[in-house]
Amino acid sequence: MKKVLFIPILVLLAAGLWGQSNELLDRFLDADTADVATTLMLVGQAAGELPLDAVPDDGYEWAKGRREFGKHVAKASPEEPVSLGLFYLALLQSFDVRGGLMYSAVGSPRYAALEAGYLGYVEPSGLYPTRSMAPYEVLTGIGYVLEDFEGGER
Repeated sequence: MKKVLFIPILVLLAAGLWGQSNELLDRFLDADTADVATTLMLVGQAAGELPLDAVPDDGYEWAKGRREFGKHVAKASPEEPVSLGLFYLALLQSFDVRGGLMYSAVGSPRYAALEAGYLGYVEPSGLYPTRSMAPYEVLTGIGYVLEDFEGGER
């Protein structure tokens, strides 16, 4: 009898946890612009440096602690819209993407956005390092990098 009750309770608990993570992603995708904290949390999770049950504040703190791009993250508040340059700087640095001369030498959001454009991740017409991003662009950018660099193509 205990086994019969245990299985439905386990299924309901698992469904509740799944719903919680979907709720966060749904709220993110429903927003007009992607916020810094949630975006960085998704980057950290994609890079395997944050657990899947992390919250946006965990992503922000993780990114602030990164030597490569933490100083740029600290200039932005967690709630503000993420810029194209900051997003690609965090994403490309998290995956150790080696880029062109200026990107490698300077490592700024501007050159990270230009490198993303060169790699084909951003349409040339939308290549403005300071522009805010839509949530779907964040997920698309993460998908491009996961496909290219974890798949071993580059």
